[in-house]
Amino acid sequence: MRVSGAAPSRRVAFFLFSGLLLGLLPFVPLNDTLAAQEARAVESAGPIGPGSWAGTLILSPAQQSQGNQQSQFSFDLVIRLLTEDRGILVDIPEQGMFSYPIDRYSIDAGRLSLVLDAMGADEELTFSGNFSSSFVPKGGTQKGGIVGTVQGLSWSGSFYVQKETAASPQGEMSIDLPVEGGTLPATLTFPVRSKATLDADAPASFPLVILVAGAGKTDRNGNNVDVPGKTNSLRQLAEMLRARGVGSLRYDRRGAGEAYKLEAPGLMTSFSQHVADLAAVIKAAAALPRQGRLIVAGMNEGAWMAMAALNALGDGTSVDGLAVLDASGQSPMETLRQSVESLDQKTREKALEAAQKLIDTGTLIDVPEELANFFSPRRKNWLATWLAFDPVDALKRVETPVLLVYGEHDMQVSRKEFSRLVAAKPQAGIRVVPGMNYALKEVRDEDENYAAFTDPSFRVPALLADLLASYAKAQPGPQGLLPWNN
Repeated sequence: MRVSGAAPSRRVAFFLFSGLLLGLLPFVPLNDTLAAQEARAVESAGPIGPGSWAGTLILSPAQQSQGNQQSQFSFDLVIRLLTEDRGILVDIPEQGMFSYPIDRYSIDAGRLSLVLDAMGADEELTFSGNFSSSFVPKGGTQKGGIVGTVQGLSWSGSFYVQKETAASPQGEMSIDLPVEGGTLPATLTFPVRSKATLDADAPASFPLVILVAGAGKTDRNGNNVDVPGKTNSLRQLAEMLRARGVGSLRYDRRGAGEAYKLEAPGLMTSFSQHVADLAAVIKAAAALPRQGRLIVAGMNEGAWMAMAALNALGDGTSVDGLAVLDASGQSPMETLRQSVESLDQKTREKALEAAQKLIDTGTLIDVPEELANFFSPRRKNWLATWLAFDPVDALKRVETPVLLVYGEHDMQVSRKEFSRLVAAKPQAGIRVVPGMNYALKEVRDEDENYAAFTDPSFRVPALLADLLASYAKAQPGPQGLLPWNN
């Protein structure tokens, strides 16, 4: 079993059925519909295959309190069965859960079972369902679906899902990018007029921007499973670039999104492995049947990976430019030193000793309890190469032309930290996007800044898309950007 990647905030958000939240959840009578349908379902009645299956989850407390015998709660439910045995992702939007990875599951032609561990081992929910060709949800018209029961220590209930039929968005293509040990699922977005030439022998003509997601388990759309809600920042940016005649390639990193199973169980993928994967992505992008400039645009920590990947490729790269979006010039070791300043001297020294040991040998030493979470064995591979990374040194060695982009309302990367990149690459273009925050969203104040991390209704600034499009086309930048003043 994989150690759950859910942050405490995720677990608190999911199924927090108490206090105010209980009063906000809608009451939906269960009657006998789902339980009876599940009992009548025939195990081999129809195919259960890859695709998006959407429907409803209904839960009740396993132990009903006296006088509250009918407590039932209804949620929208999406179960995505991925292709190529990539696993299952679950959405429960009302709980801010999107693309939650499922490690334990079983699928055959007529039966589906999975274990949702978002609340931890003590509150796992086991879903067991059969395909019924005759099932029709109340008020619906479409026949056929998976109907089943849900069982946990504190909650039990039922669910049903029906397969959605959605055509691929115009101007998008799903592709797989080969990397060590497998492939990374990716989305190629391109100007619609280029589709005919993409499918023909003659190469299409449009500039292409590789969009590299930011820190943590952030997927190709810019959403992080450990953060309730979603931003869709990179998805929005891809669509905005397409409207400006620029293509984009965005991919799920190893351990994130539809590539979650590529991460070794119980271990975080190393920073160096992510860099190697990105180098392979760049090579694959350069080989697409297309003509035009190739740009790599990295979002915060994704920009660090882009710097390292370009340096690893060296003279063999065909990249025409690097765009660094809201990235820090402060190294992880410097950040660690600052974060332990408030600890006692012995603990500080032990933290720095453990970090240096990881960098030098890749091994962990015993640390005090207050440092155990940071230096946990599951983080060892990541920490060993991440702590060794120096963004200033890496940027200095990048030979590709560089565009440095900073958001005016970035509260995560300070101007002082960003200025280190400016000093490291004085010949780079430097642009400040008014109103933009760390999540690449346009916000007006501090409240909106935080809300934009979990609400996709906040939009990517048009000026950012204009800037990247002009950079990809080697054209003058747009008007309205702010000057950089140290």
